[in-house]
Amino acid sequence: MSASIRAFDPLTVPISGTNLIEASAGTGKTYGIAALFTRLIVLEQKSVERVLVVTFTKAATAELKTRLRARLDDVLQVLESKEIAKLGDDTLSDGTAAYCAEHHEGDTFLPELLKQALQKEGRTRLIVRLKAAIGQFDNAAIYTIHGFCQRILRDYAFLCQAPFDVELTEEDGDRLLVPAQDFWRERVSGDPVLAALAFKRKAVPQTVLAQIRAYLSRPYLNFRRPQTDLPQARGAALSSWQNICGNLAELKETFWRIHPLLNGNSYRKNSFAELFDALEQKALSTDLPFLEAKLHERLLKLSSDKLEAGLKKGKTPDAAVFAELQKLADFGRDLDALEEAEEATMIRLQLDLIGYLNRSLAEMKKSRRERGFDDLLLDVHTALTDNPHAEILARAVAENWETALIDEFQDTDPLQYEIFQKIFIAQNRPLFLVGDPKQAIYSFRGADIYAYLQAAGDAQHRYTLATNYRSHSALIGSIGALFRLKERPFVLENIGYSEVGAARAESRLSPERPAVQVRWLHENDNEKTNKDVLRRRAADYCADEIAHALNEAAGGRLNFKGCPLQSGDIAVLVRTHNEAVMVSAALKKRQVQSVLLSRESVFASPEAAALSALIGFWLEPRRAGTLRFVLTSSIFGYDAQQLHDFNQNESEILHWAESARNALDNWNQYGIFAAMQQFSQTHGIETRLLSRNNGRSLTNYFQLLELLAAEDAQNRNPAALHKWLRDQISLAGNNGGDNRAIRLESDEDLVKIVTMHASKGLQYPLVYCPFAWDAQDTGPSDWQILHQSANRTELLAKAQLSEDEQKQYADEEMAERLRLLYVALTRAEEQLNIYAAYSSDTADNPLAYLIEGLPQDSRETVRQIYDREKDGIAMLKRNWQRLTDNAPSGTDFAFTEDAPPPAAYRGNAGQTAEFAANSIPERRFRFVRHTSFTALSRQSQTPDDGEEDACPSLDAAETSVPAMPSETPTASDGISIHDFPKGTQAGLCLHEILEDFKFGQAAAGQETLITDKLKKYGFEEIWLPAVAEMAEACRKTPLTGAYCLSDIPPEYRCPEMGFTLHTEDFGLKRLRDWFARDDIRLPEVCRAAAETLDFHTVNGFLNGFVDMICQDPDGNICVIDYKSNHLGTDASAYTRQAMDEAVAHHHYYLQALIYAVAAARYFKLRGQPPAAVSVRYLFLRGLDGKGGGVWRWDIDAAALEQIK
Repeated sequence: MSASIRAFDPLTVPISGTNLIEASAGTGKTYGIAALFTRLIVLEQKSVERVLVVTFTKAATAELKTRLRARLDDVLQVLESKEIAKLGDDTLSDGTAAYCAEHHEGDTFLPELLKQALQKEGRTRLIVRLKAAIGQFDNAAIYTIHGFCQRILRDYAFLCQAPFDVELTEEDGDRLLVPAQDFWRERVSGDPVLAALAFKRKAVPQTVLAQIRAYLSRPYLNFRRPQTDLPQARGAALSSWQNICGNLAELKETFWRIHPLLNGNSYRKNSFAELFDALEQKALSTDLPFLEAKLHERLLKLSSDKLEAGLKKGKTPDAAVFAELQKLADFGRDLDALEEAEEATMIRLQLDLIGYLNRSLAEMKKSRRERGFDDLLLDVHTALTDNPHAEILARAVAENWETALIDEFQDTDPLQYEIFQKIFIAQNRPLFLVGDPKQAIYSFRGADIYAYLQAAGDAQHRYTLATNYRSHSALIGSIGALFRLKERPFVLENIGYSEVGAARAESRLSPERPAVQVRWLHENDNEKTNKDVLRRRAADYCADEIAHALNEAAGGRLNFKGCPLQSGDIAVLVRTHNEAVMVSAALKKRQVQSVLLSRESVFASPEAAALSALIGFWLEPRRAGTLRFVLTSSIFGYDAQQLHDFNQNESEILHWAESARNALDNWNQYGIFAAMQQFSQTHGIETRLLSRNNGRSLTNYFQLLELLAAEDAQNRNPAALHKWLRDQISLAGNNGGDNRAIRLESDEDLVKIVTMHASKGLQYPLVYCPFAWDAQDTGPSDWQILHQSANRTELLAKAQLSEDEQKQYADEEMAERLRLLYVALTRAEEQLNIYAAYSSDTADNPLAYLIEGLPQDSRETVRQIYDREKDGIAMLKRNWQRLTDNAPSGTDFAFTEDAPPPAAYRGNAGQTAEFAANSIPERRFRFVRHTSFTALSRQSQTPDDGEEDACPSLDAAETSVPAMPSETPTASDGISIHDFPKGTQAGLCLHEILEDFKFGQAAAGQETLITDKLKKYGFEEIWLPAVAEMAEACRKTPLTGAYCLSDIPPEYRCPEMGFTLHTEDFGLKRLRDWFARDDIRLPEVCRAAAETLDFHTVNGFLNGFVDMICQDPDGNICVIDYKSNHLGTDASAYTRQAMDEAVAHHHYYLQALIYAVAAARYFKLRGQPPAAVSVRYLFLRGLDGKGGGVWRWDIDAAALEQIK
């Protein structure tokens, strides 16, 4: 970067050499390009066809065409105006200046351009040239980067050695899967070692392809291929393991013999007992064992040096014993070596797959005469770098376009830059590269900031746009003060903060507000809260502030440009969809309407998925499951009750199937649009969408219909069009095609919620950044692109990163976050609102980096400061207060600690209108309830919200005991399930063990499952024997006749069956009468308890989950529910009377009835009405495997039919 930086003036900049123009946010980049283009046409007398303008998106290309054409129109309009036409040559110059001052106020470029142009040629000739240029403007060379490459390949096909008749297609990700599977068959499936490794790593072509897809077709990437010998490493580890297995008893005895000599803290008895138990268990198999990290660490502690270091003071090492135990540590190191070899092998495999796919895809497209958009760049790059005609081609292209203007150059990559380098720089053609490295935020799309920095170093001349036309001076100064706190505000060495002036001094808000307001989120300095709480608080604070501002505006107390501030003047910038949803919900609670502005594809919308399913149903009307998906989609919006009613109405199902067949007939005769219109009219699609006030869904729906109709016009049959739609949905993340962007209608009057990436290039009077404090650090992904010296770009696996490279990656990640932050902060025109808070990853937050430490401190230094600080909240708060209290002149900060007052938007509350209420006849509504056994048994007098039993849960009795387990025993001998802790965690643990338990296998073979569940819920492995004994008793306990769970095949068991049960008049009187009947055979104590039930009559739905429903070999239906209730200290406490009393006390008989009714209806709907339902409550702590601990109740189906 040796060239000095000067202010850019489009009228005086030399039209020669390589020029880099840095355009900071808001400095009029497009205006500058348009001015330079106009100068080239008007003053330099270039043809519009000979000036190349390149940008990176179709939308930007369209905007540039409009702006460039408009600028030429401005010049012609001045020259043809009546006032100028009547002037003589001697007054022409002054006259045009006066005319421009009156009709183009503030435009200093236009009068000076005209002055110089009229000095070169007469007005009449200039008008003729301008009209010719405007007439030829449709042929202007204004392209996307892909359009530019396509033009080269078309016009210079012979020199490029490119085929003529190729079809340009959008990238199809599905095409990659077939060659990936071919590679897998060739390289992996036939190799036992690789196949075993792939199985161990759960690697299949689909998952590996997903990891490396983004790095295909990028020839500038270099790889480090690790050298490894996996069979040798595996053989060494296996030999070591076999040696240990043969001597494990001796090794164990040796260790325990010297254990008294070792430090008890370093070599805890329980820990190493667990290690040797695990080794003995795994020695039963000849395969190499997998050891948990903690066990592996203990294995390595048995090396001679660590054992010697772990001796108690005064104890002498026994070299022979240590050498014997070294075998165990050597095995641990062999496992480490094997792990490294496996990792290196997987890396090589994936790198080989990248090369294979690049070759296969190229051959496939060549044979099909197809090219994708990325192929256009690759083809031109190859033609200019690896082609005998490369030099001739470069000269020919350079002669065709005399000058090139490249917009948004910060989003370039090495491939693109080398193309421009070969054509323009090497041929000494004028080249203007316009961009802003501070706004390079698209690395995830392949953009490479280092390619820009290389170009900056190569540039002969460097310019900057020095005036900001977006924001007022105090806002510009405040943002500048923030970034000037660091010598390297963007971490990377060659990206600094450029000082810019302001085109206006004052804010256009009235009354004025602080240019930058920092809102502190913590309620007090000692608050210890998690990020989820802070995120919700940020969304709520933001929504309150916006509602308050709009209320002020509605009352005439907050104006923008002399008029009340509008909702459309406000933007909330977020990074993720979840953040956007959170803000949208908070605004909705305050009656503030908002819209999420998205650059997402319309094919990524829920409506696209719904239409795809609907067309699938048309093609196969017998697929009722597809129809159910359609009905619950965003188009029809059926709720659970509507779907239930639909499922019960066979004629309705037949009606929909007939409608689908009619739609397909209409499609074949009249096309998709006519078919969809008729179907929509029949089923009221548009009416449904409008009734839900869902304008976005309606807009998406119509846009998708237009796209489908356009494709249908290409003579696609219904099946082919359906496949096309599915393909577009799967490719929706690629942002290809103009018609994919979601249309935004009637959004101007709503608060905008915009992702930071999508906000680039946009501006808003008020900007809120509620989540700017959140680092959202996800850590390194599996693969990273790192930039090495000499412009070498490497693709490295996470495991390949050295310590220095990990720091470099962290630097580049922070640099990207800082650039994204800069984009977000510079969107504001009048006021910027930043929210600040401390969290566990604050050290990785870009704002925290800027405001902490000395100006010269690096990212790593700042991280170390935060790591050392014990009171991070106080430190961060001090940093913000120091910045705002000591801000330099020309800035305007406000630091606010208090929460904003709660607000709800009142609209134009000051304007009153008189309305007369319409009289409506009185109507009676029937109250429909969603409730559950839990709500009923708690004697609830208010309707339950239906949420409680929407997922499996424990009964109140099982959670009522405080979760205070007794002291964990030091040995498993003598403990039983009766000693197992009580409380919620214990109950959940036991339920989950049985949910995943394989009842056809003995518990002894499922100890890993039980151990994992115990650990998940925080219980020591010492409880394993007791819990395993309980599980074994559970599988062996007789349930119906002599049958137990071990006798029932898995396909006849349904664990955790959820149900939604429709009820009518489920009330107390009828229920008590039913329980009291002799034929119901309910224990007397339960009948008495039924008299104490107290709940409202239920008309609606009962929700719940049954632990298990099963059918024994004789066809008997059994409902099983696990109870972890503690009734006593041994099995003798679980008598029939004790269980009856527990069932009565907790109203379990009501639960049993509900479950039995659900089971009976379930089997009846499937054509297997049961004669009776057997309810079995398994009191887990009282099971003895012989029938003890089981509460039994058999209910005749005829009696169940009477429960409505």
